[in-house]
Amino acid sequence: MQADAQRHSLRVLQTLRQGAPVPIELAVAALLHDIGKNAARDAGAYLGLWLRGPIVLAEACAPQWLARLADARPSPSLRYALYVQMHHPAIGAAWAKEAGASALTCWLIAEHQNKSWLADTPETVLLARLQTADDMN
Repeated sequence: MQADAQRHSLRVLQTLRQGAPVPIELAVAALLHDIGKNAARDAGAYLGLWLRGPIVLAEACAPQWLARLADARPSPSLRYALYVQMHHPAIGAAWAKEAGASALTCWLIAEHQNKSWLADTPETVLLARLQTADDMN
C-alpha cells in the first residue's frame, strides 16, 4: 500500500482502539479495508489523493455518471482508476480471502462502504464501528 494509505489504515485502527475492545477480525479489516485500491496501482492507473476527493464527490452526487465512465479492464487509464475506486471493497475482500483472512474480516472489508445495513447484529455493529473510524480518518 502507498504510504498515505498505510497511515490512513493505521489511524483507523488507532481510532477503533480508543473505544471498545477490537476483535482481531475488526483489526485486520481496519488495516486492509482499502487494500483493493492497489489494483489501480498494479495496473499503472494512479489513484492519488488529488483524484480520490473528486471521485468521492462524484460517487455521492452522480454515481450513475461515474459508473458509465468506469472501465473494469485493467489498464493505466483514469477509467480503470474510477472502476477500482468504486469496487475496491469487493476487490480487497477477494484478495483478503485468497490470503486466508476470516469470513468476517472479508465481509467487513467488502461492506465497509455500504451504509444500508439496518439489522443490529454483532457483525453490523462491528461494521458500523469500522465505518465510523474510517469516516473520521
